[in-house]
Amino acid sequence: MGRRKREKKSNFREQQREETRRHIVEAAFRVFARRGFRGTTNREIAQEAGISPGLIYWYFHSKEDLFRAVVETKSFILPLRQIARAMRDTTPGEFLARTVELATAMARDPKVLTAIQLLLAEAMRDKRVRRIFVARAIRPGLQAVTAYLADQQAAGHLRRGNVWVMAQLWMGLLLSQIFLVCLFRIRAPVSIDRLLAEALEIYLHGILARASGEERL
Repeated sequence: MGRRKREKKSNFREQQREETRRHIVEAAFRVFARRGFRGTTNREIAQEAGISPGLIYWYFHSKEDLFRAVVETKSFILPLRQIARAMRDTTPGEFLARTVELATAMARDPKVLTAIQLLLAEAMRDKRVRRIFVARAIRPGLQAVTAYLADQQAAGHLRRGNVWVMAQLWMGLLLSQIFLVCLFRIRAPVSIDRLLAEALEIYLHGILARASGEERL
């Protein structure tokens, strides 16, 4: 067999493995959403996915490992980390506006909202789930935003202060509004888009260095 054929076959197998892994994660998400973390077994996930239980262990070491994959896949942390790296040289207004776009898309996606409800409920009941949630979703998001803000502060665009606190305040501001409006159904006088845009205006006034000259959005 020629080298190109071997590479092609290897790539095809890798794609198949990735598709199977995604299929298992999606099935696990549906079962976790129905039965919770403690009430779910790998056998039930396998039945939902239409595969043998043993195949799950080919991709995941344990139920906790599979739940970590669900948390990472269904949260907006992965795209947040990507834009934090890609937009490290953009202005704070541009970067934070992009995070608002991500949050707005999340707020309008029923699957994502279901994921948030699952994660919050399970995190309150189970310490293991809470540790997974913090380690795989909350902390990586904070680290991504903190790294971006630290670069901006070093460049003189942000006022002096603890950038971790700034990042936590921003993440809290975004997520709390999504929880209030989309999960608790507290009616806002404006759309979620406008609400988050106003939150960004207020936040920027607090963190920008006065000499930065950045315009209001």
